[in-house]
Amino acid sequence: MSENGTYRAIFFGANPIAAGTEHELEYVNGEYAQEVTLEVEEDGEVVRRVFKLGHVTEEPISYRYVEDIHDETGEADVPN
Repeated sequence: MSENGTYRAIFFGANPIAAGTEHELEYVNGEYAQEVTLEVEEDGEVVRRVFKLGHVTEEPISYRYVEDIHDETGEADVPN
């Protein structure tokens, strides 16, 4: 654990939000976050993706893609 309250994490999984991209994260109760949600805008829409903590070795700590979070209140945009 770092003394500055943050740590480096690298995200793998669904592209382009997590193509081995690195982010600075804050500790949660003094530990690595077990689950992280990242947001990115794709094709004019905000996409939220959930990542879970991978095997912890040394920084950057790896996170693996789990699922997309969809806005259930919106209407489906399905092309014909």
